[in-house]
Amino acid sequence: MVYKSFAASVVGSNHIKHGKDKEDRAGCLDNPKMSLAIVADGHGADECFRCATGAKIATECAIDALQDFINKLEPRFKEDFLRKASPPSRQEFDGMLRTLVKNIIARWHDEVDMDIKAKPFTAAELEKAGEKYRKKYEAGECLYKAYGTTLIAAAVTSHYWFGIHIGDGRFTALYRDGSFDQPVPWDEKCFLNQTTSICDEDAAERARVYHSFNSEKAPPAAIFLCSDGVDDNYPVEENEKYLFRLYRTIALTFAEEGFDSTTRQIKDLANSFASKGKGDDTSIAGMVDMDVIKQAAPIWRRQIAAEEQAAEKTL
Repeated sequence: MVYKSFAASVVGSNHIKHGKDKEDRAGCLDNPKMSLAIVADGHGADECFRCATGAKIATECAIDALQDFINKLEPRFKEDFLRKASPPSRQEFDGMLRTLVKNIIARWHDEVDMDIKAKPFTAAELEKAGEKYRKKYEAGECLYKAYGTTLIAAAVTSHYWFGIHIGDGRFTALYRDGSFDQPVPWDEKCFLNQTTSICDEDAAERARVYHSFNSEKAPPAAIFLCSDGVDDNYPVEENEKYLFRLYRTIALTFAEEGFDSTTRQIKDLANSFASKGKGDDTSIAGMVDMDVIKQAAPIWRRQIAAEEQAAEKTL
């Protein structure tokens, strides 16, 4: 595997217009053991006046926790003729991911607590929150709400890959055979302006997870994560199809123009989404296997040609 990760996050034109900070955050990491990608989208509601900080903390906590998780688990996948330890079962791994989610959330809570202690809520912030939440915050209640954010995380190793999702945004995987899916189950609670949040009391229970062992199924050729600044630009009924076509185009660009050139174009694409439509903050992150996408490129080109021919017939 020759995965390379990328991350782009830009402020939306509507946020600039109203003097808001960028409330999205994206991050990535590559080392010989793993590739990671993270997207966090802070909630724009008035009571979530520190959501930009919440998204930043969520991204950093997720990257740290995922590294610790993968490093700790690595010995169980090493070849060992004494078999002192064996790889986890699918059920055990799912439970381990659930524990990882709780770890990320606990780290996030700890960091938020320290931020509040270092910088208590100001009168201006409390006034902005509105009467309902101002009273709660003054009473020391629901303080995490001010930092509310979604979180999407993806990790690929030489033995397995997995995804974690809290809230909206999309997690899309493209495979070497030309297929695609959104492997992490969707949260039906996320609808219109409503979304599950890392600040919710039941965030760990509401989180969705997915994992796959590379020995059972080849990992994706590419993984793409995005905030709703991307997927909200497409029809809800055909969201997955439009995102696949977008990411297929990006994957082909990686194959044809190389990694550095394409990552620059992804930043331009994020800027385009952020300046049009809702003008929302826009984040795109992910990872690509540079060898495999070159192998899959002919399949994707044939798909595009077939779609173009089908479109011509309907004219």
